[in-house]
Amino acid sequence: MFWFIAAFVIATVVFIITPEKVTSHQSTKVSTVDKLSQHSLVILPVIVLSWIIIAIASAPVTHFAGTAIGFVLTSCAIALPSTHKYIALLASLTFASLLIELALYL
Repeated sequence: MFWFIAAFVIATVVFIITPEKVTSHQSTKVSTVDKLSQHSLVILPVIVLSWIIIAIASAPVTHFAGTAIGFVLTSCAIALPSTHKYIALLASLTFASLLIELALYL
């Protein structure tokens, strides 16, 4: 249950600090710092996603794996403005996997 609360808090913080509208700079020369700043919010979710995939590959697969991956993919979609159109789809898949877990425990 602790991981669910932690994932909800982390997703809330990422949602709050993500800029509402990202403006694009029309400069001909793009520096490395600008490239890193555009994708800096997605670095942590990608690291967590790779850690989860390695953990799933090295251990028996449980039904929690789908929910964990769903949470991380939803945060990746929130972090990148170009993938905001997939937030509802990923959130619904995460919700469906949570319902499956709830059904397994009842």
